[in-house]
Amino acid sequence: MAAPRAAVWEAWLHRAEIVLDALPAPQWPEGCVLDPPTRLRAPWPHTAALGAATEVVVDLAEVGAGTLLDLRHRGLGEGPAWDEAIGGYFAAWLQALAALGVLVESGVDARPAEALRGRERYVASGEIPAAVDPTWRSLTDPYVLERWSDGVLDGAETLASLDGRFLRLGLPPRGGAPGATELTVILRRTPRGTHVALAEYGVAGREPSTRWPPMFERLARYLA
Repeated sequence: MAAPRAAVWEAWLHRAEIVLDALPAPQWPEGCVLDPPTRLRAPWPHTAALGAATEVVVDLAEVGAGTLLDLRHRGLGEGPAWDEAIGGYFAAWLQALAALGVLVESGVDARPAEALRGRERYVASGEIPAAVDPTWRSLTDPYVLERWSDGVLDGAETLASLDGRFLRLGLPPRGGAPGATELTVILRRTPRGTHVALAEYGVAGREPSTRWPPMFERLARYLA
């Protein structure tokens, strides 16, 4: 992340309402072991229902003028229930890191409107084999969007944006949701292309899980 280690540590520890927004924890659990500003070890009781509490370990290292954050979620088990949970945690931690990056690099809170923050949400992440600029244009230029999206963002209203980095959209009711939902999209440059972290807030049921993975596939094929 393009921010000093002390700033990343401060946000990671004290802005948990943003960092952990996609996870089943409003704040860091009790019992954290801190070695500021380099390491946080946190017990993670939220997996106890699956048979074992787990542990999250975060290490921060200075890299030039920026910070490398390494996160490990230890103690995850095996079996169908664990497999589903691991998939959810994988996407949720990527969302957390994406939101943290936007916060420390630009000061922007990537969450939706306050009324939707406690509602059900769906998160997904994927890497697109294209640079950030064409990926951003594919999501924001109506002409380009129409060529690949198959209507998945029809009726969307731009509520906030940070050029090339962050987009928050209002979506019309669909798929059994009780009302309009909000979608946040965070882009981050990677050595192989662009990482896209997506979260839809205010959803109902499993319909989003049938809508967003195909969107990633269509976008990747279009930009390949």
